[in-house]
Amino acid sequence: MTTATTVAVRPATTATVGLPDVLARAFQDDPVFIWWIPDADRRRATLPAFFDLFVETFLVHDLIYVAADATTTGTAVWGPPSNPSGIEDEDAFVAGVERSVAEIDLPRVFEIVSALADQHPTEPHYYLQWAAVRPDRQGRGIGSALLAPVLERCDREGVPAYTEATSLQNRRLYERHGFAFIGEVAAAGGPPLYRMWRLPAAG
Repeated sequence: MTTATTVAVRPATTATVGLPDVLARAFQDDPVFIWWIPDADRRRATLPAFFDLFVETFLVHDLIYVAADATTTGTAVWGPPSNPSGIEDEDAFVAGVERSVAEIDLPRVFEIVSALADQHPTEPHYYLQWAAVRPDRQGRGIGSALLAPVLERCDREGVPAYTEATSLQNRRLYERHGFAFIGEVAAAGGPPLYRMWRLPAAG
């Protein structure tokens, strides 16, 4: 069985291929995404373009990490303490969301974004926006390996980390890496997301 210590992780670049597809496949059956886009076929059609927008937006921060062998198998997408949301041009980003998401699904995505923004910490931190492993490669330590570079940086710099887990399975992964559950947040009528905060390790 592959362990976190044997997974090759490297920073993503503009030449890295497959990131939106990995994210889309990983979140296709996620509870929050099912609530957001109830129709499975429409969800499958929407998510690659939606995640492509995030990859393009976050690449400028050099905080996207990928696990790759012959193909990209997983990714972790972070925002920096100076701008945890990762978004430099909010108007352009919102326009990109509106282009990539069907009109019928837009209200729910903005409900989720608003609910998350209302509960987001205000002190500087590294923000784990997305962490995903291709479904056929899960359970092999890839997720843990993807988290390691930035969590080590958090400890070295003395900076906290924050994320929202979209499922209990993801929450348990983050708890194994020092995150503590600090509360739930949800859009009206939507499933909960689990707010997770990690203090840097002493020393």
